[in-house]
Amino acid sequence: MKKQNIRELLVRGEKARKQIFFPLLSDLGLTPGQGQAKILYHLQQEDRITQKELADRCRIDAAAMSRNIDKLEGLGLLVRESNPDCRRSFSICLTEKGYEEAREIRKVFEQFEEIVSEGISQADIDVFYRVMEHMCVNLERFDAGGREE
Repeated sequence: MKKQNIRELLVRGEKARKQIFFPLLSDLGLTPGQGQAKILYHLQQEDRITQKELADRCRIDAAAMSRNIDKLEGLGLLVRESNPDCRRSFSICLTEKGYEEAREIRKVFEQFEEIVSEGISQADIDVFYRVMEHMCVNLERFDAGGREE
């Protein structure tokens, strides 16, 4: 495969991923493409973390994280609680409804993993993961203007 086709394969894979995820997330009342499912997924793994910690784990900027938390709080899926360690920040916590939604999201993510890895050996998946991780590191070194940071 030629290097110039990497971009096309990434775009093709992203389009296929959206076709699977968007209807499922919409059915759950979430806005696809905003990171809301990822937020609930990460909170299910570790509840009661600060907004900044959550933004870092989800790789979402602070403004977008704040909007998403507002939306998810409005849906009754999470709450902000005073952070006993820092009066200027809040801990983000799932509600019972949020836990239920996060469990559904976990199922969707697991289903996606099964679909995308069908017929591929674990060894090939391991190689793919290492290559994609390296590509992500390469891409993250550059800013929006294509300049190395």
